[in-house]
Amino acid sequence: MLAGLAAREHDLVEFARELVAIPSPNPPGDERKVAERARFEMAELGYAEVREVAMEPGRPNVVGDVVGARSGPVLVLNGHLDTKPAGDLSEWAIGPYDPVVTDGRLHGLGSTDMKGAVAAMVYAGAAIAEVGAPAGTVRVVLTADEEGGSRFGARFLAGQPEFASRAVIVGEPTGMESPWAYLAVASRGISCFRVTVRGTQMHSSLSDQVPSVNASVKLSQVMSRMASEFKPRFPVNSEVPGGPTVNLGVTLSGGVYFGVYPGHAEFGIDVRTVPGMTHAGLQADLDAFLDRLRREDGELDVAVAPVPELAWFPPSAIDPTHPLVIATRSAARDALGRDVPLGTMPAFTDGTHWHLAGNACIPAFGPGTLLLAHRPNEFVAVEEILAAARIYALAALRYLESKHQVRRLL
Repeated sequence: MLAGLAAREHDLVEFARELVAIPSPNPPGDERKVAERARFEMAELGYAEVREVAMEPGRPNVVGDVVGARSGPVLVLNGHLDTKPAGDLSEWAIGPYDPVVTDGRLHGLGSTDMKGAVAAMVYAGAAIAEVGAPAGTVRVVLTADEEGGSRFGARFLAGQPEFASRAVIVGEPTGMESPWAYLAVASRGISCFRVTVRGTQMHSSLSDQVPSVNASVKLSQVMSRMASEFKPRFPVNSEVPGGPTVNLGVTLSGGVYFGVYPGHAEFGIDVRTVPGMTHAGLQADLDAFLDRLRREDGELDVAVAPVPELAWFPPSAIDPTHPLVIATRSAARDALGRDVPLGTMPAFTDGTHWHLAGNACIPAFGPGTLLLAHRPNEFVAVEEILAAARIYALAALRYLESKHQVRRLL
């Protein structure tokens, strides 16, 4: 099997490059072209069945099955097809959709998050199809809308009966300063809020003559106080020693235009939550903090509300002794030549949706580094993509074998 992967290394890297070259930014969200390219590759590589599953047109998920000799468990290899928007194009030394391979790196938007991993999963499935799995099914699931909250992707698929009670590996990047820094057995969740401040909208020439409240100035004061003083409660958890992260101003707006004294301003808060936190508890902490600011400033008219589509996605976790974790660590050891420690993914992943649907899920283990995601000049090392294909193929076979107690030389 590994020899088959080695023979296809050029094709694997070229496929990853082609995926990066197909724009799939979210927002606005349209994975049709990249999904079509992935579906075609999987069919060419000999998958038993390849299909699109969509909640609505224009947001397809691609599902490809490699079926073993006998019925058995299903292992899902999951990656998402969308990316964040490119942002300021002048910041990119190489165009985000003009991927090149140079100095052993694939450059381009989505290379590390996570089209490199998607390509590796597709070719891992193909390698298993060539040698044949003893029992069970390897299901490669390439999802839409992860960057937008997963409504059309994993959140939708996880609720379908065919995806219940499975084992899942999500291939999000787990490199930090170095590649393959950890195998995530937990991931932080996410909860988003919008803080709104109201003031006095009027002709700006009167601001020194009429009692008035500048909503933008008040908002800046609220942000400054929150940055230094707001500390949400959380249970002590050795798996996430740093606790939650509170990111202020992820969105920011205020005022109308020149000549208009600002009567409205708002900013967004992105909280990365840890196991044991609850949405109600976090909302209560925010309410209590803003109540204190109101008592101190009688002019302050401030409110906080959850962002409906991103109100609460809880953290996820898997038992470190689960057969899927054991199989994946063993595969990584053989593919990388070293042990990979267990750790926690600081970001939210689609693993939460699989976990909530009753699946045993490794929320992140993949090529690339989170430090390069969501920023200009993204890249991933080619060797990491190739190693990922080896890891996913070995992990899949070993997991299926462990479930059936089948011994086989690879």
